[in-house]
Amino acid sequence: MGAVYLAEDTKLHRKVALKILPPELSSNQDRLVRFEREAQAVAALNHPHIVTIHSVEQDAGIHFITMELVEGASLDAKLAPPGLPLSEVFEIGVSLADALAAAHDQGVIHRDLKPANIMVTKDGRVKVLDFGLAKLAHATAAESGPRTDHLSAMPTSLVPGDSLTSAGLVMGTAPYMSPEQASGDVVDARTDIFSLGVVLYELATGRAPFRGKNRVETITSILRDTPPPVSETRRDAPRHLGRIIEHCLQKDRDARFQTARDVGNELRVLRREVESGSATTRRGGNRVLGLWLAGAAVVAATVIVLLARNRPPRAPGTSVAGVAAATAAGTVLGTGAAASPGSVAGAAAEADPRSIAVLPFVDMSQAKDQEYFSDGVAEELLNLLSKVPELRVAARTSSFSFKGKQIEIPEIARQLHVAHVLEGSVRKSGDQVRITAQLIHAADGFHLWSQTYDRRLDDIFRIQDGIAADVVKQLQVKLLGAAPQARTTDPQAYALYLQARQLGQQFTAEAFTKSDALYRQVLQIDPRYAPAWERLGVNAVNESVFGSASNADAFARAREAADKALALDPDFALAHGLLGWIAMTYDNDLAGAAKHYEHALALDPSDVTLLRASGVLLRNLGRLDDAIALMEAAVRRDPVNATSLGNLATCLVSAGRFDEAIALHRTALSLSPGRSGSHSGIGQALLFQGDAAGARTEMDRESGELLRVLGLAMADHALKRDADSDATLATFIPKNEKDWAYNIAEVYAFRGDADKAFAWLDKAIVYGDPGLSEIVTDRVFDGIRADPRFLPFLRKIGKAPDQLSKIEFKVTPPRDAPANRMPRRSLTRR
Repeated sequence: MGAVYLAEDTKLHRKVALKILPPELSSNQDRLVRFEREAQAVAALNHPHIVTIHSVEQDAGIHFITMELVEGASLDAKLAPPGLPLSEVFEIGVSLADALAAAHDQGVIHRDLKPANIMVTKDGRVKVLDFGLAKLAHATAAESGPRTDHLSAMPTSLVPGDSLTSAGLVMGTAPYMSPEQASGDVVDARTDIFSLGVVLYELATGRAPFRGKNRVETITSILRDTPPPVSETRRDAPRHLGRIIEHCLQKDRDARFQTARDVGNELRVLRREVESGSATTRRGGNRVLGLWLAGAAVVAATVIVLLARNRPPRAPGTSVAGVAAATAAGTVLGTGAAASPGSVAGAAAEADPRSIAVLPFVDMSQAKDQEYFSDGVAEELLNLLSKVPELRVAARTSSFSFKGKQIEIPEIARQLHVAHVLEGSVRKSGDQVRITAQLIHAADGFHLWSQTYDRRLDDIFRIQDGIAADVVKQLQVKLLGAAPQARTTDPQAYALYLQARQLGQQFTAEAFTKSDALYRQVLQIDPRYAPAWERLGVNAVNESVFGSASNADAFARAREAADKALALDPDFALAHGLLGWIAMTYDNDLAGAAKHYEHALALDPSDVTLLRASGVLLRNLGRLDDAIALMEAAVRRDPVNATSLGNLATCLVSAGRFDEAIALHRTALSLSPGRSGSHSGIGQALLFQGDAAGARTEMDRESGELLRVLGLAMADHALKRDADSDATLATFIPKNEKDWAYNIAEVYAFRGDADKAFAWLDKAIVYGDPGLSEIVTDRVFDGIRADPRFLPFLRKIGKAPDQLSKIEFKVTPPRDAPANRMPRRSLTRR
């Protein structure tokens, strides 16, 4: 846009930057007037992170800008893999977001935000430069002149990194352009948010998210590709950094952050969590082997991760990519690489005509602050429809994985293997709510039915019941007397409940505290609302998982909450499941857990989380065939849940089906790159197959640091590098013995040191390590099972074969859609 010179203001005796505008711009009067007007608007911004424009001048036909002299280096000079330190990522990111927010508040859009236009001064301050491509958000098409920003106007000589600007063209820079900018659409302030996401990605990884050999390939990548997650190249990245960046980089501008101020606020919150230590992804050990993941159903979302055989650190829930992993579990075609959506045996050619997926409803409220409400409405509808025995409903995790993704309805239906899709929107204003729902036949995209409900908020449960009944009627399902009914409460209490549930799914200490407080408010309004008690119990367990509370305190509160929920509603299946989880993991009462899960599944046989929890219990009882069959059923109902696939893979390792397990782990990683436990699971399978070198490579890629270290200790032993293995353990044990006693015993068992293995197993009992629940089917201990001490040890902890065989646990598998049916195995006790 011009040449910049160092100059001196002789009147004020200060150094300034003098920007001389090119002659072709100066000679175009319309463009010159518009540019001067926009430059004047930028000059009025007066923000510490935006370069100050002092004046717009002209002399002898030469037009120039005088502006603040910024001494330092452009940001692009600092960028290189693996990215900047996190403290700098946050400092620069917050500064950029604040600068854009200030500009947008004045109606100024930058349109060319990139590292080359960002200066970092010698004292570390951030300055945004070159608003030369800026436009006023309120400029009309007539004021803007002819459209010159379409791809057809781009000079063909440009390559990635070059400005897409030639004489008279105001464009942008290819790798940093938003999809709407790249495709020639009219842009608004959200184009800067996309560019900010690109810059944040580079700050965090040192790499550009969208790349190509030339301009066309780069723009094609922007329009088409999803960049690799930040966690794939940045192990120390806190769990929400990737989510914030991904939210900025949504192709659809409506799916992005709507303001730069929102981006800055989220970065500030995350920075505080990182600085306080509350953003860590684990609690220094494996006291509990996984998460209680987000979802309407509660218990098994925690329990499923228990199947990860080395019990990874608490990795926060990750977003599931909007692609199918496996429509059915079983024999996976191909090994050693991620299975494609169509590579899983048992996939059906046609969906059951009585199947449906409920997608997240869109928040259409003016302030865009009702996402918790719109998600909650969709989730409650999903739960209602799930109660219809004749209707097969895709699980919440799978349906909600498409949130914010620009994927057509037929493709969503194909990936979820359903014949119908229910979508809708929510617009809430005060105590008025408008809910629009549409039932779509997926094969052709035709609307079978649509309806708009305008109601007061106190009619919300009637609206949910009405939509559910209408959908069931349209699908011509024969109901048993009546449509499913929503569990009602006071409307204000229900709104607070939805907010509390969303907060609880953030898995931070601060969020749990706020969520608990909101649930308490719900119970003050409606003391008989059982779901609020049950969710308080879920929060308590999560607080233990993430280190916000001790085991004793957390599980005492969880038990109290579950008991109160059941006192209000004795048939509340999820509360029975919560008691089953407590019995299995904290009380070491497998018989009691079996009774709770049998009762829960009798009340709600189709709940996916209860199915997975029951699969965990079957595995802990040593009934691998039954556990695998039940987990296969859960995967069929929730086919794009990476954790479900990983858990099934863990069971397959225990069963010696290593190739299938490796393929499923790789599929889980393709859905959730960086997923904790998957690389180590592959590593163990390779160790059992005798591929020590390959195992070490996988162990080294494990995202869970402590799990990675223990995996390397085993792999080094297999490679006959015992000195390295010894050194690893010598460093690891003093810091982690109380939380990782069971896993340390695993390493010694794998190394063939039975004495030390049993010594550490005894310590695991003393420390109350829940990893002991896995020992019956843990193949790492195969080398010492013949030791005369092993059976007495199992008997001491109540897990000898004769003790387990006495535990009755009968599970009836859910009815599968005919097209999805797979060979079934008996699920009764062996």
